[in-house]
Amino acid sequence: MAELGNPRYIRFTNFRKVGTAVSTPVWIAPMGDEWVFSSNPTAGKVKRLRNNPAVEVAASDWRGKVKKGGPVFAGTARLLDGTEADDAKRAMKAKYGIQWAFINISEALRRITRRPHGEVFIAVTLGNVARTE
Repeated sequence: MAELGNPRYIRFTNFRKVGTAVSTPVWIAPMGDEWVFSSNPTAGKVKRLRNNPAVEVAASDWRGKVKKGGPVFAGTARLLDGTEADDAKRAMKAKYGIQWAFINISEALRRITRRPHGEVFIAVTLGNVARTE
């Protein structure tokens, strides 16, 4: 995990059934030998992940822009449930602190206003560097 460093954001890329890459910047936290993040269960990245676990990950800024020469890692991703999801939530809270608390408050307000969507947690296992940007 040292190769990725400890980025605030990563560009998470997964692939449509036809092979088209789709990238999204996400917050990420280390958890054991994996990296974890949360998402809306109806998000495209979650739907794509159910069809294909292959992903690419690169440290990025909040817009998903990778620094010139930055490594892009191949990897695999999976959805977490049960205690693993609880562990992932704790990892995110430990890394992002008060910002994570604000996100959870906004989720609670969304449930009150009858617009629930919940969250799922995704774990990424990094492989080799696929290329540099």
